[in-house]
Amino acid sequence: MIAKLAYLTSPARGVFLLNFQVEGRPEFSRVEISKAHLANIIIDGASFALRETSVNRVPETAGAHENV
Repeated sequence: MIAKLAYLTSPARGVFLLNFQVEGRPEFSRVEISKAHLANIIIDGASFALRETSVNRVPETAGAHENV
């Protein structure tokens, strides 16, 4: 199963929903997740995204290893 669309919503304080639409289906599904699940999704998602888009966040400059 591949999600065509997936996003998070919070319809009320302390309530977190993972909304998704499966490719090839018109209807959306909604699953309530815990705050711990939300934190894991955010932390892992940021890590995965940064790992793929950035090899080195701060580029080395010439002479960076010389003693000052």
